[in-house]
Amino acid sequence: MLARAFNSAPGLGFAFGLLAALAACAPRGVAPGPQATGPASPAQTAPSPAPLRGGPPVVALLAPTGAANEKVAGDARAIVNAARAAASDRGAGLIELRVYDTMGDRARTAAIAREAMDDGAQLILGPLFGANTPAVAEAVAGRGVPVISFSTDGTVAGGPVYVSGYMPEAEAERILDYAARQGITTVGVYAPQTPYGDAALRGAEAAAPPTGTFIAVRRSYPRSFQGIQDTAADFAESALASGVQAVLLPDSGDGLKIVASFLDFNGLVPSQVRYMGLGQWETRATLTEPALRGGWFAGADPEAVQAFARDYAARHGATPPFIAVLGHDAVEVALALAAEARAQGGDVPAFTHEALTRPEGFRGALGPFRFEPDGTSRRALAVLAVGEGGFEVLEPAPPAFGAGF
Repeated sequence: MLARAFNSAPGLGFAFGLLAALAACAPRGVAPGPQATGPASPAQTAPSPAPLRGGPPVVALLAPTGAANEKVAGDARAIVNAARAAASDRGAGLIELRVYDTMGDRARTAAIAREAMDDGAQLILGPLFGANTPAVAEAVAGRGVPVISFSTDGTVAGGPVYVSGYMPEAEAERILDYAARQGITTVGVYAPQTPYGDAALRGAEAAAPPTGTFIAVRRSYPRSFQGIQDTAADFAESALASGVQAVLLPDSGDGLKIVASFLDFNGLVPSQVRYMGLGQWETRATLTEPALRGGWFAGADPEAVQAFARDYAARHGATPPFIAVLGHDAVEVALALAAEARAQGGDVPAFTHEALTRPEGFRGALGPFRFEPDGTSRRALAVLAVGEGGFEVLEPAPPAFGAGF
């Protein structure tokens, strides 16, 4: 999982921040809803979902609403809130959404998935944690029930699992493509030793050849003050010697601020080398670090982010964590496919692999997104710049999926 939070920031009514907590996030809790416990299952092939059979399809939302970690529980409640709001906005009767509390525990999550299927679930939304997703995949094997995980870890995608989070690989591809079109083709990557940092590095290396970019130097660091201090000088020296035009820094919050200040101090100055980042840059902390001013990053459309946050706050009286968007979007997928199946009439399976991976994708809270045949996801991303009081759009997110996107 990758958690983001909507935060107030100068020049932005609501902005969001991204806390890198990929795949191995801690547990959390959710708002009231049906709960579960559960049984077992088998195979990891493309799903063959059950037909509609008259009534609305049952969609199970697995979320750690009863987790001991209140941060996790709060994220889970927000996911449920956003999911229920999406379902109600489209009108009753298209799907029957049932919420199950996993408490963030791997064994319980698998048992809950089995219970949800025994209750008639034709689609599972969740789990929240990438580390728990394989357990759900194993539980649904052979049952023909697809899973839309809230993880950003592409390594858990495939078979019955579709990963819906904002993937660092795709964000790296977006920013490198934009930079190359601006004439920046020699890049260094300085990434934290975290699953998110590893994924960002993989994404940059995969995106480099097709965009005409050369990654001249790459270095990872332990994500601590000491780890950054011990490696920044060496990276800066290597980057300068390699003639890089930009450096990709896939970190966030205080970690990103420390990285930027150390690189600047060690001669890799932002007036000569462009600092670039991913969606996790879109947080208040980024705006408070002078060395990041003028940096570029790939992220969600700021206006859409603000609109989602305002709507959520109006309904629930609180600013949502960014991850709530994933609850909304997963339900939008279920609603869209259920509506199409209903329009066709008869016993039409709603949640087939072909339907889930349709090329035009789906309309999410922050813009279009789609699932690739391998179970990973692609989202429409804007390119933003760090200004003095907020983030500026350099290139808007595409409004729809077209050729090459």
